[in-house]
Amino acid sequence: MISFTYELPGNAMCMLRSDYDMNTLISFACSSSLEHVNVSVHNGPFIPQIEDESGSQENCSTIKWSSGPQDGADILSKYCHHEPKILLTTSWAQAIREVGQSFEGGVNEFKRALKMYSMEVGFEYDLVKNTKEQVITTCKRRDTNNCLWHVYATLQKINGYFYIRTLNNIHTCSSDVRTTKNSRMSSELVASLIRDKVRDKPLTRPTDVVYDFKVNYGLDITYHHAWWGVERAKNELFGHQSLSFDLLRWYKEETEKTNLGSIIEIHYDSNTRRFKRVFVSFYACIYRFWYCRPMLFLDGTFLKGRYKGNLLTATAKDGDQGNYTRT
Repeated sequence: MISFTYELPGNAMCMLRSDYDMNTLISFACSSSLEHVNVSVHNGPFIPQIEDESGSQENCSTIKWSSGPQDGADILSKYCHHEPKILLTTSWAQAIREVGQSFEGGVNEFKRALKMYSMEVGFEYDLVKNTKEQVITTCKRRDTNNCLWHVYATLQKINGYFYIRTLNNIHTCSSDVRTTKNSRMSSELVASLIRDKVRDKPLTRPTDVVYDFKVNYGLDITYHHAWWGVERAKNELFGHQSLSFDLLRWYKEETEKTNLGSIIEIHYDSNTRRFKRVFVSFYACIYRFWYCRPMLFLDGTFLKGRYKGNLLTATAKDGDQGNYTRT
């Protein structure tokens, strides 16, 4: 019987008592998805000898593992050698690199790259000048900490690209700390990141986006940003929903005008005026059904009696004589 505790951020501690062995405890510590988890084992006769830096060994009555940056030695790596998870935001650190870097999407692409870069590196910035032709950006702590980081980009009117003209990519304010929440997060940025996912899965839910950003990007976004991000992506890919219903009315009028005899009916709720369904039947289909010959269908009728099996029935439909069934 052993006793171990794991400490969570905020000085919250949970103690468990069980008959776990050493391998089970190591697996628990290695597979834990929590950040900065400290696991301590007390009074365990199974505790192995730990070799220190000098090469000597000593018996420990308490062992402390750390899954995050903590003070003191981290001995979890002696037992668990899993590789850390690589987030999708890793490449964002190269979004702003050097003088002469170009952005084909113009000012919008440049400012989107600037957001991603600041979120990954971990700092806030101010837009000193923000126009369609020029953008001057400085560190938010330029005045308080005399930080000299800045970037200056302009528009090249010949091709419509945005180019970085000057760049000081060194922070002297020591403010580069990455956090899971950032004030620069917006629904526009969310839409640009989930566009391909929405194209493959049009029924993507905002809750799926929140979970995806938490797991794969390491960022906490609000439901509001996720919902509007999904709506923006859908509008960019499939068009605005309200405009599609206007096009449906236009389609009905044009079809009945150019294809005489066709029947198109749009059903909606008379109280809420919300769309329910649409029925479309072209005149060519209606005309051809008038001259259809009698058709023979072969189907099976399941017997519900004592004996298992099914009974084949032949059904024919005649336009003049109606339906008749032969068994």
